[in-house]
Amino acid sequence: MVNQDKSSDSKTGKSSIQIIDEGHSKLSEIHNRVKSFAQNGASKNDLTEIFFALSYFFEDHLIKEELYLKSKGYPTLEEHKASHADFIKGIEHLKDSYAKDVECSLNELDTFIGEWLKNHNLKYNKEVVDFLNQKK
Repeated sequence: MVNQDKSSDSKTGKSSIQIIDEGHSKLSEIHNRVKSFAQNGASKNDLTEIFFALSYFFEDHLIKEELYLKSKGYPTLEEHKASHADFIKGIEHLKDSYAKDVECSLNELDTFIGEWLKNHNLKYNKEVVDFLNQKK
């Protein structure tokens, strides 16, 4: 599950940890769809598909990552899990209000996901990668 390369590529956001890279890639893909819809217009159905993809992301990637970190004895797992819970709460809040204005919801999603990717990668995922690379 862990790549052999121990380096981290700051330009692409790729780390040496496959499960983190897969999650980052999936959320970046969803984020790119949000940005495309925000620029080109979207329907409520498009937005519903985005929220569905985000729900799958929660249930698939975030849980897998947390289980993986637990298996490796990650010392600040609860703090990391709390950051995931905050992300889910933020998305759920946006989901509750999306029926009012699709364009506004897309712009809010774009900002929210973009900021979370940047902040989560800078703080939490960097700490995880450093910890896991030390365990090798």
